[in-house]
Amino acid sequence: MFGFFKRKGSQKDTQSRDEDRKTKGKNNAVGGKDAADVSAERKGKPQVDQRISAPKLPKNPHTDKKNSDPAKCPIMKAKLEGKKWPTPRIKRTIPLARRGFTHQTSKDQADVLKDIGGGDRIRSLCTRFYEKAFDDSVLSTFMFEDDGAEAHGKRLGDWIVEKMGGEGKPWTDSGRFGLRSESHSKAWYSKKREPEKVGRRFKLDDCRIWMRLMFWAAREEGLAEHKPFFNWYQEFIGHFINVYERSAPPYTTESAEWSANEKNTKKYVADGREMRDVIGFHVAPQQDPYSFFS
Repeated sequence: MFGFFKRKGSQKDTQSRDEDRKTKGKNNAVGGKDAADVSAERKGKPQVDQRISAPKLPKNPHTDKKNSDPAKCPIMKAKLEGKKWPTPRIKRTIPLARRGFTHQTSKDQADVLKDIGGGDRIRSLCTRFYEKAFDDSVLSTFMFEDDGAEAHGKRLGDWIVEKMGGEGKPWTDSGRFGLRSESHSKAWYSKKREPEKVGRRFKLDDCRIWMRLMFWAAREEGLAEHKPFFNWYQEFIGHFINVYERSAPPYTTESAEWSANEKNTKKYVADGREMRDVIGFHVAPQQDPYSFFS
């Protein structure tokens, strides 16, 4: 949505524009010299043609009111409309609904989704997460699509909302059902990754970074204060992170608590958005808490 398009014109239009440039150059003459002569006398300093310079957009365009489309960004939309999320009413524990090892929708999960403000609150959370992921030294290398945090946030948000229940099937209705595994495969083979890592699946360090940023985003969204949701969300993330790295679930609680300490987040940013205490850390087979499944 922030792309720049070059309109094609006829030969007559091109000639007309050339004449306009010549006229403009004469009108801008200084001391009897046209703009080209003046430019040549500036001690050989290179001059930039400002006419063709594209405006520089912010890395996270939703934070800039002028260059964003608030209708497509849940965070910006909420700010501009002065939207306030509802006061939480649920106090009870929300169990993660499962049948065996398969996650299910449930009334409890649908209730807590409504209690936090509905699907837009989840999409806002996910947009915050992808803002951080696009800047992270590791997770950014998995991004094979550069359509921004808003688009990524909506996709992931739709998937979570559908898993919770209560708001239909936004993920399925979008035509993306069954494409999650394909997308992750593309991430593994992303050209942005180091050559020796291309094709390598998500490892423990990747998953811990992912979880820390996800829970940090939830905390910034104010959802850590909603204890029934935040406790459920930790179970939910821990359940699905196991699909990609079976040694990752035991680190779910640590990942959720990491951003509660401002020293951790400040150090992370100061280190160039590298989690140096995590990168390269892997669990030996004999330490794998799920090794009995092997």
